Amino acid sequence: MSGALRRELGLVSAALLVVGGIIGSGIFFTPAETARALPSGSWVLGVWALGGVVALAGALTYAELGAMLPEAGGAYVYVREAFGKLPAFLLGWMTWLLIATGAIAAVALGFADYLGRFVATDLVGGRMGVAAITIIVFTATNYVGVKPGTVTANIFTVAKIVALSALIGVGLFAPWDVTPAVVANAPAAPPLTQGFAAAFVAVLFTIGGWQQTNMVAGEIKDPARTLPKALAIGIGIVIAIYLGANIVYLKALGRDGLAASTAVAADTAQHYVGAWGARAITVAAMLSIFGFVNVALLTNARVLFALGADGAFLPAAGRVHPRFGSPHIALVMIGAWSLVLLFGTGGKIGTLLDGVVFADWIFFGLGAASVFALRKSRPELPRPYRVLGYPLLPGFFVLCAAAGVVSAFVAHLSMSLVGTAMLAVGALVYWSRVGRAGR
Repeated sequence: MSGALRRELGLVSAALLVVGGIIGSGIFFTPAETARALPSGSWVLGVWALGGVVALAGALTYAELGAMLPEAGGAYVYVREAFGKLPAFLLGWMTWLLIATGAIAAVALGFADYLGRFVATDLVGGRMGVAAITIIVFTATNYVGVKPGTVTANIFTVAKIVALSALIGVGLFAPWDVTPAVVANAPAAPPLTQGFAAAFVAVLFTIGGWQQTNMVAGEIKDPARTLPKALAIGIGIVIAIYLGANIVYLKALGRDGLAASTAVAADTAQHYVGAWGARAITVAAMLSIFGFVNVALLTNARVLFALGADGAFLPAAGRVHPRFGSPHIALVMIGAWSLVLLFGTGGKIGTLLDGVVFADWIFFGLGAASVFALRKSRPELPRPYRVLGYPLLPGFFVLCAAAGVVSAFVAHLSMSLVGTAMLAVGALVYWSRVGRAGR
């Protein structure tokens, strides 16, 4: 059965979706990558501050688009209206084939690895079994309606905010005479230009996800007012947490200790409050990763729903469940393909994430560029919110997205080429459907 999705989400749930869509596993690991790439703590904080500015610029740009076109699908809708059906189809195609499903499979495995540190997982098939069960459980949770999915997302998002805020609070109020850990033979940073580019790509990966709330705009109450507020509140929380976390990481570990760490949040917690703190923050990281799987399934299914509702690909994906009001077929398609990637790669999907970054930022940038095209082609559309600093702020974001794509292509050539091949196949699929429709 086709139909309209139900508008059931308020400001708090929408803002928490912004936070939950960004904070996954990255803040627990990526700071070590930035420290290895940069020569000092000041440079590390600088690249994270730049990442916060990029995220804010993108969120404010998407706020105008979301308030103007408050439909399920987010950037898919903006790209369709601004640039036509083919680019929009490719966005939905890559979301299903790689961007969302590759990330879901990888993050589910990350949760499984963490869980394996606390309990035996052999009875359910080890890490692969746990990852598969995680994907299936969250697919089923969201199948029965947007409310169960968002309630679950809210619980895990609040938990990660509380845990990280506690770590930041302890670190900021600890005596400043606590000396950072001394690390022998700490990795030296590469040349600054090369290192900054590598650190910037890592930060871009970690700050991505705020756009996912736009994907559920069709289920937000009074989206013209609620969505811009939710994006601003959510991004503000994330910037505060990300900068605060990196400050206390550096305060505890120093640049060298941060660069050498494989679990920066746990090492920082142990430095301040001992082994129990390290265990507590490890549990928090596990819950954060667990909750991210839910948010990614909930939001990205709406892109596939919009694609199906347009009749662009598998029209059944555009159906709404008559009882639960969820895009149930789109959810099953996202969950099922995530399982295909999980088992098809044998759990070795780290390289897939390289392709995710490449493809993701192509469409981040294209979605933001829609604001320019639509101001010219659709000036009559109501714009309850207009992005501050137009055209400089959205232009800055589009340039940063382009820089991210180029950097990812250079750093991860093979998977970027795979992503390019997937785009080419998507174009062929689109034109074959257009040709059949023409006949």
